[in-house]
Amino acid sequence: MSSSNMNTLSTDEMERFQQLSNKYQPELQGPLVSAKQNSSSIAVDYANADPTLATKTNTLAITHPFTRTMKGDGNCGWRAVAFGYFENLFNLRDTLQIHRELLRIKSMNTLLDQVGQQEHLYEIFVDATEEVFNQISEAIESGVRDDSFLVEAFNNEYNSNAIITHFRLLTSAWMRLNAHRYQAFLSMPLDQYCATRVETVRTEIDEVGLQALVDGIIDQSGFAVEILYLDRSEGEAVTPHILNATRSSPSTIRLLYRPGHYDLLYRPEPTVNMAPVVNYQYAMTSNYSPWDQGAFSFDVNSSLMSIPNLMVDPSFALAPAPMPPAPPSPYRVPSPQEVYQPPIQSPPPPPPVSMPSPSASRMSSAPPPMSSLPNRPPSEGPRIRLNPLVMKPNLSHSLPVTTPFKNSPYNQAHFQNQDFEPIHWEPHDSRK
Repeated sequence: MSSSNMNTLSTDEMERFQQLSNKYQPELQGPLVSAKQNSSSIAVDYANADPTLATKTNTLAITHPFTRTMKGDGNCGWRAVAFGYFENLFNLRDTLQIHRELLRIKSMNTLLDQVGQQEHLYEIFVDATEEVFNQISEAIESGVRDDSFLVEAFNNEYNSNAIITHFRLLTSAWMRLNAHRYQAFLSMPLDQYCATRVETVRTEIDEVGLQALVDGIIDQSGFAVEILYLDRSEGEAVTPHILNATRSSPSTIRLLYRPGHYDLLYRPEPTVNMAPVVNYQYAMTSNYSPWDQGAFSFDVNSSLMSIPNLMVDPSFALAPAPMPPAPPSPYRVPSPQEVYQPPIQSPPPPPPVSMPSPSASRMSSAPPPMSSLPNRPPSEGPRIRLNPLVMKPNLSHSLPVTTPFKNSPYNQAHFQNQDFEPIHWEPHDSRK
């Protein structure tokens, strides 16, 4: 209708058109709560808009790469906060925390009773909220990671509206019982504000109502609520504002505010950098200097020489080899006589044998402690003791059967030895 025709309308016709305009509800498309999507779609919507908004939305796609849109039916702000609250509970994956929150929300029925709400009227809204708590607990106990069940619950219009109405009633009761905190920010009496702007369905939430929703319901859960304003203010990023800034919270509900509409935003998920696992294996000695094979008067078996602490019989002569003298010790080393005092009465000597072995003569006297052994002159060659088994050619029957060597690939009876030869069992004389 042209402006000239509008000027010819009577006052009654103008009032009728105004009433029709007030009752008009646009037919909105899309779900009540969408799945997570890339926030670059917001930048696409503002690509041809004001340069400031275009710049901020491009930055938003980097700082908050994911978004979840709410249907703009007048409940978008309430729905965004309610969904963000349950979503953060699900992400915590703590069934005990969920149980505590359920008890806390149900205990707030006393607020409804104090302001005169009838239990038979609000209990259906409490039941709808409790059902979502139960669904989250069951999903966590079943190991479910996908939040599609929660999106589906909020896209059920009856359940979604019941939960939102429950949150509206709790917020209204909280404001009525704490009027001194909000009345100064309202242009009307608080009771009238609660009746017309909070409790009435399809009325969008404003700044005062949002603060009361956070104060009365969300704050005690431990979650923070942050609003990011997409406006024409200076800067290349959206303007953030935390409603409960004094709380240090592991989880935050982030709202994107555009004039008259709220959506949810998400920061990038933190990446865990796993350091490579290194298996450090230490030998029995840290001295890996090469063997001086020229210092020995026999051919050295390289496989046996690689075994730590393998000793040789001293009856094998060692060729003298020049070695640098050991640095002088600042401490005096006592002589063996000073350290070890033989008993006054020695035991009778053992009966003579035809061929005494070198090992028997060594065992006749007790050796002094290792810490008190005197320094050996460097002319005696390297300070190692090699086992005479080094000279034995048949390793499978001569090697010492110790646990480290038995499990070593250097053992010829080990399956990883290149000269693998299994040990043949022979019965003992007593078993023949």
